[in-house]
Amino acid sequence: MKRSIFVLTLTLILVFTPVFSGAETARPDAESVSVPIIMYHSLLPQKTNEWNISPDAFAHDLRYLSENGYTTVFLSDLIAYVCQGVPLPEKPIVLTFDDGYYNNYSRGLPLLEEYNMKMVLAVIGTSSDHWTEHADEIDERYGHLTWPQIAEMSASGLVELANHTHNLHKNENGRKGCRKKEGEDPTAFAQMLTEDIEALQSRIEAASGERPLSFVYPFGAKCSHAEEVLRGMGFKVTLSCASGLNYLRVGDEDALFDMKRNNRTPDTTLAQILKKIA
Repeated sequence: MKRSIFVLTLTLILVFTPVFSGAETARPDAESVSVPIIMYHSLLPQKTNEWNISPDAFAHDLRYLSENGYTTVFLSDLIAYVCQGVPLPEKPIVLTFDDGYYNNYSRGLPLLEEYNMKMVLAVIGTSSDHWTEHADEIDERYGHLTWPQIAEMSASGLVELANHTHNLHKNENGRKGCRKKEGEDPTAFAQMLTEDIEALQSRIEAASGERPLSFVYPFGAKCSHAEEVLRGMGFKVTLSCASGLNYLRVGDEDALFDMKRNNRTPDTTLAQILKKIA
């Protein structure tokens, strides 16, 4: 009797328990494309903080990518893949530079040209306004790009521009970046953020002839209210500061929002980053 009950129970388990073959469990991965995004800031010969690496280290990164079969792509390429099914290369990777430092032009652009690589440049409107007016005072250690330099980088075909806010890249008066303040009226916040972002969209369009479809959160500080504004303005991609690997599928437009990035510090090689998130 006990044996009969055991056999019956086992039979029911086998019948009603889903069977997952290796092919079925691999199917989501097979249908998706994994895309690492690397976050850079400044290129300086001397280490000053965790946000800058040396030009030699950046050149080493580009050589590593070339030797290991990676292809640098723009964020617009990711949009084309997800929204239109335009194929991506076998091992796509996105290199992003935040804040628009002058040394991205003086040190970074020549290396991109040498290795035929691409990058996404997220500029801050007021910083470029200031240094355009004081171009004769630019210092590689702290200066930011002028608008003519931004236009030149965009025209190279190796640099895609992204919005990093016009005047919200700061942490003051209860607001961090473009995140809504506690207790702030949602309507007033939406108007403020729209006006700030549109101011930079117009400046970028005047310099490059194109309006960015990608937005980079200052400090990675985000909120649902900000994302709602950005979606309403037509942005297709937003980038965070959370580390990890991104998985994209054709038709899954939500996967383009709050994308993960990995900070390239002076103490961590690109190879180590890619191995860690693989």
